[in-house]
Parts: sequence; structure tokens; C-alpha cells
Amino acid sequence: MTLTSDINTTSTALNNIKTSINIKGGSASGSIINYPDAITNLPIPTGINREVVNGKYQAPTTNFTFSLPSGATDLGQCAMYYAFNGCTGLTSVDLSSLTTVSGNSAMYGAFYNCTGLTGTLDLSSLTTVSGTDAMDNAFYNCTGLTNVDLSSLTTISGDVRSFGYAFQGCTGLTSVDLSSLTTVQYMGMLGTFYGCTGLKSISFPSLITVGKNGGRNFESAFSGCTGLTSVDLSNLTEASGETTFGWAFKDCVNLTSVNFNSLQTIGTNSSSSNSKQFASCFQNCNALTTLAFPNLEKIYCNGNSTTSNGTFANNNKVQKMYFPKLDTITYSSVASASNQEACKNVFYGCSALTELHFGAANQASIEASPGYSTAWGRGAGNVTIYFDLV
Repeated sequence: MTLTSDINTTSTALNNIKTSINIKGGSASGSIINYPDAITNLPIPTGINREVVNGKYQAPTTNFTFSLPSGATDLGQCAMYYAFNGCTGLTSVDLSSLTTVSGNSAMYGAFYNCTGLTGTLDLSSLTTVSGTDAMDNAFYNCTGLTNVDLSSLTTISGDVRSFGYAFQGCTGLTSVDLSSLTTVQYMGMLGTFYGCTGLKSISFPSLITVGKNGGRNFESAFSGCTGLTSVDLSNLTEASGETTFGWAFKDCVNLTSVNFNSLQTIGTNSSSSNSKQFASCFQNCNALTTLAFPNLEKIYCNGNSTTSNGTFANNNKVQKMYFPKLDTITYSSVASASNQEACKNVFYGCSALTELHFGAANQASIEASPGYSTAWGRGAGNVTIYFDLV
């Protein structure tokens, strides 16, 4: 090497040191003889201090908080993957600037078991959640959370479990604002609020369609929410995709009211898997004895399911169902033999069911539906079919 190249290398290195000092909040200027002092006077980092116990690096147990860096509005792949897993000393998080979670596993388990988090979680700027497992288990067992503001969230998109089990086990959660949610796709809300025993009511005033681009959208979403008394899905018009509402409200033992006033179609007239949309949806809902679908016109039981369970299978506490406008319970011509059986067993295992009510004008088409002669494989006991509605 020549003297000239040595000088150039040294100069470059010094410039890099200067830049690094300034980036870290220091002040390196003028002669290089000032650099040591600049390094000494660098601001003390304000990051998370973790504890070392018996030589083991531990999650912090004393109170601390977390805020997203300035300007962060989106989370990329694995950005916060299990970032604060088990950090019981975490007392609050500021995610108020977050508008999008788009990366695969972006917040997977991010605040898993952070039992010290309390009060309201502000996600009021979040509009879109996508990416495989994007927020899966993000706030699992955060038992101190009481409210979640998701008032701007419109879309949980067609990526696997993008919002799945996000708040599972948050037993202190009493309210969730999902007032803007319009779209839930492929496993989007699979088990999202599973076991949130403190929730009393939940409303989806903007939700119109569930199940596009895949199934299992609301599967087990509120299963085990024993404090839940009412659910408002009054603007939902279509539910498609296999087991879209399967086990959705299972074991919600205090649920007395579910509003499906606008629902027109269950399933789709295609060969896709659409045989068990509401299977076990209200299983063991001891307080819910009546279900009404005042605008439901068609139930399609299609697809590839290998089970014989039908659309409303195993809702074993419901005694009466009302379908004043239903005129079609059928499967497409390409449906497999097992799905033809699923259609014939649309009320399979509904062991408490005693009355089915339909519109008098639709008697002929209902009587022509597969499985009508055996009350659609209803199960044990007797069921009386009425055509008394207008």
C-alpha cells in the first residue's frame, strides 16, 4: 500500500466515525482531537434494560414502556416477532402511529403473555392487517388490557391467520371497537378473541361480507367468551368459505342475542368448500334458545369436506330457528358425495331443536331440499317443521 492510500483509508474511517457519533446523538465537529470527548458525551441509550440473574439474560420485570420509533407506520416481515414475549414488566405500549401491519409474522407473539399491560390499547390508526400470521398471538394472555381501539380497521385480508388468536386469553378485555371493519378473509379472525371472558357485547356495524378468498374466517373467534351476551352482525349479507363461523361462539354460555338481520346467503354456488359455515357456532350456548335469519334466501352446501356435518351442525342448545325467506337448501352439480351428505345433514347434531319455521310461500322448494324427509339429519329427538311465516 502507498502512503496516499493509507491517508485516504484513514480519512474515510474518521469520516465514518464522525457520522456514527452524530447519528447516535453526539456532536463531532472540527478537529479529530474533539472526537474522544464527543464519544464520552454520547447520550445514554434509552432502550430497554434487561436484567441478568445468575448469568442468565432475563426479560425485564420492572416497569417499562414501549413506543414505536418516530415515523414507523407499517411493520414488515418479523419486525416484532416475539419482541416482548413474557415481559411482565411492560406496562404500556404506544402503537398509535401504526396504520398497516403487512409483513409475514410482523407482530407474531409481539406482546405474548405481557400481563402487566393495562388499560386501553390504542390502535386507532390501524386500517389494514395482512401477511401470513401478521398479528397471530400478538397480545395473547394480556390479561390487564381492558379496551382495544380498532376504530379505523377496515380490512383483515386474505392471508393465513393474519389476525388469528391476536387477543386470545385477554380475560380483562371488556370492549373492542371494530366499527369500521368491512372485510374479513381467509382465517382472518380465527380465534381472535378466544377466551376473552370479560367481553359483554360486540358489534360489527360495517361488516357486509365474510369469507371471500378462503374459509375459517370467524372460526372460534369468540369461543369461550362466557361473559358475552349480545352480538350485532346486522349488516352482514353473505357468509361463505368452509367453517366461516364454525365454533365462533362455542361455550358463550350467557349469549342471548345474535343479530343476523341482513344475511341473505350462506355458502356459494360453486365447488368451493362451503359445507359447514355455522357448524357448532352456538354449541353449548345455554342461554340462546332461538335463532332467526329474517332475510336469508339460500344455503349452499358445496365443496370438498370429508365430514357429514352440515351448515348448522352441533348447535346443541338451540330449540327454534326461523327462516321466513329461505327458498333454497342445495348443493351444486359438482359437489362431492360427502358434501351432498353435508347438505342433507344441515342440522346434524342439533339435539335440542324442536321447531323449524319457514315461509309458507317457499314450502314446495323447502320440501324438495335434500334431506327434508329426515329433517336434514337433525339427530336425536323430534322436530316439527312449520310453514307459517310470511
